[in-house]
Amino acid sequence: MSSIEIIGFVISLLAIYLATRQHRMTWPLQIIASLLYVYLFLNAHLYGESLLQLVYAGIAAYGFYHWRHQTQNDDVKIERLSRKEWFYINAAGIVLLLLVAQFQVQFLPTDVPYLDSSVFIFGLIAQWMQARKKIENWLYWIVLDLIAAGIYWYKDLHLTAVLYLILTVLAITGWLTWRKKLS
Repeated sequence: MSSIEIIGFVISLLAIYLATRQHRMTWPLQIIASLLYVYLFLNAHLYGESLLQLVYAGIAAYGFYHWRHQTQNDDVKIERLSRKEWFYINAAGIVLLLLVAQFQVQFLPTDVPYLDSSVFIFGLIAQWMQARKKIENWLYWIVLDLIAAGIYWYKDLHLTAVLYLILTVLAITGWLTWRKKLS
């Protein structure tokens, strides 16, 4: 366990807690935590998840902008995905998952290419949905956080595995909180 892992743990918990409360400061904290985890995951040979954290930082900047500038009344409206959006998002996600996993198998020294790729691709989708305030983001996070916890435990990143179990609980809380506020 490194100091970077400990700091990332604390900042991530605070950021996701703020997301469940629809607080805009979630985004700057998510940027900081993501950049810390880029370094941590590169050292663990989790290339997909390292890249994912880098992209999360960019999406977090977009989320901060979107939540800040979308409306004048401080709250961006929570919405559901349409059936069409859900179909296209998941179809694209599955295709991209298979492509990225195959790339990892061919070119990168990872022993969990399909799991790493699934967290990478569907994590991008979930982060985008969170930035757009699509309530389904929380359901994706619940599943992804559980998968990620298993990967991190396997990779001896035990504190990060615990973090992702806690994030699962926060995702459940986010789902319930946002569902109450769904317009």
